[in-house]
Amino acid sequence: MSLPEAVFETPTAQSCYYEDTYAKIEFDPMIRAVKLTLDGVPRYSEHYQFVQRKRVELVKREAKRFGRVNLLTDSSTAGPVLDEDVTFFKQQILPDLEKAGVRFLAIVMPESKFTQHTIREMTERSRSISVKYFDSMREARSWLRHNSSF
Repeated sequence: MSLPEAVFETPTAQSCYYEDTYAKIEFDPMIRAVKLTLDGVPRYSEHYQFVQRKRVELVKREAKRFGRVNLLTDSSTAGPVLDEDVTFFKQQILPDLEKAGVRFLAIVMPESKFTQHTIREMTERSRSISVKYFDSMREARSWLRHNSSF
């Protein structure tokens, strides 16, 4: 008796979708999360917006395979972004993520109080995504693991 093909399609390791010097986007099947790791600041607004669009693209792709997916953002070494990028995220990216069915977003926060404030401003008006802020990746992953049984 052979096993169904779907058993062999279930990945167990993170797979990189996009990477540059500022951002890395990957999918972590263990917590069914699209993970975005940010380091420093984007080169310019178009770069920031490109990275965010790539994240939405991966969310939509993985949602087709797994149903709903979570989001995990590692901003522990991220710097601030411009006001126009904050507006872009709130007006375009957050609604796109909500439409894609994302329900949980865990964010590992940076040390900078200014950047923390900016991140909170970007995510505070989410209508359907539960956003929680963490000091460590371990805590963020644990929270998402707990919420990935939907």
